[in-house]
Amino acid sequence: MYNLEDRTNSKIFSVHLGFIALCFFIGLAGFAYVLAILPGIAESTTVQPRTCITGGWKFGLIITHVLTFGLIPLAMRIFYQSLNNLGFPIRTIFASQLGLAFIMVAIASEIGWHVTQCWYYQNDFTMLNFMFYFFLISAFALWSDGLIEKTTKITNLINIIFAISLLVVSILYPLGYQENNDNFKVPIYIALTLVFSVLTYRGYKVLQNWKIILVPFFSVGVNLSFIFLLDKFGGNPYTNPQILFNALFHILHDLLGTEAGVAIFTWLIYMKGITPQNIKENYYNNQYVWPGLSLVVEDQVRVDRLLGNFPLQTVQVTDILPDQGGDFKSIITVILAISVVLALGYWLRFGSFLTSN
Repeated sequence: MYNLEDRTNSKIFSVHLGFIALCFFIGLAGFAYVLAILPGIAESTTVQPRTCITGGWKFGLIITHVLTFGLIPLAMRIFYQSLNNLGFPIRTIFASQLGLAFIMVAIASEIGWHVTQCWYYQNDFTMLNFMFYFFLISAFALWSDGLIEKTTKITNLINIIFAISLLVVSILYPLGYQENNDNFKVPIYIALTLVFSVLTYRGYKVLQNWKIILVPFFSVGVNLSFIFLLDKFGGNPYTNPQILFNALFHILHDLLGTEAGVAIFTWLIYMKGITPQNIKENYYNNQYVWPGLSLVVEDQVRVDRLLGNFPLQTVQVTDILPDQGGDFKSIITVILAISVVLALGYWLRFGSFLTSN
């Protein structure tokens, strides 16, 4: 855990910032490559007029997507305060804020993509479609990086893997456009699953609460289930329009998928870092446990003379310490549950490819 001096005197231009900049450069190189190749609007393969979604369904779709721009700022505020209360370093709090902001960039790209389609959902190969996936992967990567207390070789390796995955996706996406083959989007879903798995694991490490499984259940399992239904029953805007199914599954995909997952995660971090009981526990750690440990490790005070050197403000010291035992059963349950949800989502999303080919 970081003490007050570490949190207020953190260097801005550090080795860690340089490493993250390198990861950004790798990912953005692929982004620039796609930007130079792909069209902004999907090219029609038929002379028939395109079916548009209008009226109440269009209004519902707009509300569903715009809702994100209210949910994400609230999540940013809650994550900032909660992680600050939990004693996370400023740089990781900044990473979580940047990740959440990138979600709004992804959704803005998605809205532009849907507007060019008259709000009739089709997973075309376009620049706006790619921007949505690119910034969504980046958002989850940054968000997960904002949930680590200390940078290690493993966390740096994971960041490199995330950056390389963005580069690989950027190379394969234009090939899918040229071949008109949706299978080239498979690496996108693999990258999203990988990043979200890391986000879920790190979220559990912070929350120590099995309810974190609800986040991937909705954001991955429910989300991909409705994508599968869109692929199966959403129809084609030129030859087989299915306005009811297309609009309904599209709304549920966003509302009960991505947005529900973000809302649940935000609620859990609120309960962990902001509710009164947890604030008391955080005061105990910040004013008693961590300062005492730092004083002893740095040889500033002998162990038997610690009592008068704690920065106690709102905490009274007693001889009863909180239970710090590890709940290994919950950890194993979370890992197994995440595996089942991700496997189910993968089967629902890609089963159509296997059966159609």
